[in-house]
Amino acid sequence: MEEQQDAPTDLDEILAAELALGLVEGDEAQMLIARLAQDPEFAARLREWQGRMSGIADDLVPVMPPARARQRIREELGFVAAPLSTEPDSRIHWWQRPWRLLLAVSAAVALVGAILATMP
Repeated sequence: MEEQQDAPTDLDEILAAELALGLVEGDEAQMLIARLAQDPEFAARLREWQGRMSGIADDLVPVMPPARARQRIREELGFVAAPLSTEPDSRIHWWQRPWRLLLAVSAAVALVGAILATMP
């Protein structure tokens, strides 16, 4: 019987540790965050784990990853394309876009029309 009473405490300890480490996501995370306001014992466990975890980072020295690693991460996440992944000549020039070409031709016709209208 005593093992059954310890089980929820151990589970609460595990859940508090996982929440402090950021391992809980989605609906489960929302449920645990809501539980913090209702269960002061669980909130105290979470604060204890957050205190433990905050001390771990004190001795770490930040290291900048190599540029190729940062670039690869950006590519994998879909933020940027690799440098020179497209040929420089493959760019679309302004006159190759139909709406810009139409705008340029319209402006030229309007300019010629205005000049001809002002001539006697």
